[in-house]
Amino acid sequence: MTTLRARAAVAAVLLGVSLTGCSADDDGGEPAPSPAATEATGLPPVAEGRITRIMGDGTWNVLHGPRYFPDISISEPILLAAGPDDRLVGLQSSVPSVFTLAPDGTAETAAELGGDDPPMVFGTGPNAAVPAGDDAMLLLSGSGDEAQVGLLGLADGAFTPVATLTGGIDDAAGAVILELPGATHLQWKGTWWTLTGTVAEPTGAVPGEPPVPDILVAARTASGVSALTATELVVLDESLREVGRYPFAPPPGEVPGTVSAAAGDPAGEGLFVTTAEREAGSVLHVSPAGTTVLASGFPRRGGTPSTDCDDADVETGDARLARPGSIAVWQERLVVANRGCYSVLQLPLPPQS
Repeated sequence: MTTLRARAAVAAVLLGVSLTGCSADDDGGEPAPSPAATEATGLPPVAEGRITRIMGDGTWNVLHGPRYFPDISISEPILLAAGPDDRLVGLQSSVPSVFTLAPDGTAETAAELGGDDPPMVFGTGPNAAVPAGDDAMLLLSGSGDEAQVGLLGLADGAFTPVATLTGGIDDAAGAVILELPGATHLQWKGTWWTLTGTVAEPTGAVPGEPPVPDILVAARTASGVSALTATELVVLDESLREVGRYPFAPPPGEVPGTVSAAAGDPAGEGLFVTTAEREAGSVLHVSPAGTTVLASGFPRRGGTPSTDCDDADVETGDARLARPGSIAVWQERLVVANRGCYSVLQLPLPPQS
């Protein structure tokens, strides 16, 4: 078992490179950068029918904290998860690093992970994480057909892998961590594993059989676990015994791409699901009652830089989504990693039925 320590040498260089959007004065002089926020003033409230940017400033810039909303750059977010102390925890991949976002709008980073042998966990994903104590996450992520699972420190960015998961299917979706009373289960791109040890002190992972064949994504819900296949939502109890099956049929023409990630409904048996393709995406609520499109759309390119493509605040039916991946329920809202637009978006949870 090795511990990969953070390397922050690139930070000073990157901090000196500013691509922040700005406008030239009337005399054609050099553009002046807008002043950045210097203190936390809170995040915007979620608004019915709106999808709003809470991280990202339209630039390519890597986040180096602390930064404050609305001036929080983020570079290719590939993971979002509710973490300890009410923080949102994530990974940005262009310069691999761990970040957190507090409810007051303060974003911070652990030092960059790198060195001569960058950790596999900052590959193309998919990714999943759950809290493992006060200042760490159990992290599952990787690239290609392999992934690593281990502990990720939020203070220093140290990653301690305990197992390598192999045999992932190229076209399979989903990285899943299911922390249940009897065991913690992992899904990586069509393979199924059981964690040995505990979430806070993991020791490895052993292969197993999934409770449902051909699971795309799964997540904890208010009553147990729900798993999504290409055609069904399968509801399970906390022992992974089947409770019910319901058809899954996204509305034709409204849902671009393929299923990429899911978060459990804290008030029901459903899943919040992202679908993604390179230049479009959607957010769905899949429940026993059916499938509802919460947001869908594609970016309007042509600006400079091309990452400034989600307009910060738009109607959910006209969302600027590009390769949306990780999704989480955090602070009574949905948050989505809008990877292709270098941003994190929020939208309201649907009303309880």
